[in-house]
Amino acid sequence: MKRSKGLRSKGRSLLSKHPRERGMRGLSYLLIEYKVGDKVAFDIDPTSIETAPHRRYHGLTGTIIGKRGRAYIIETKLGDKRKTIITTPEHIRPLTS
Repeated sequence: MKRSKGLRSKGRSLLSKHPRERGMRGLSYLLIEYKVGDKVAFDIDPTSIETAPHRRYHGLTGTIIGKRGRAYIIETKLGDKRKTIITTPEHIRPLTS
């Protein structure tokens, strides 16, 4: 049977954590309140893949431009294009200056 090449293909192994980092993260990352204009980095958490952005955005930085329910709307640059990503706080972290 031919292997599927869908949107999430290879994501499980590419985004997998080191054995000592596995399990639930602490709650402090969910308690961070982001404001419009804050700089964030995409840090995809493989334990909740449903709300994760595509793996090509892992490690990129962006600016928060709005909020939609629990999720944040983030604008990032990919090459010469501006992309708008909607994702939950599990997959972003504040950018340290």
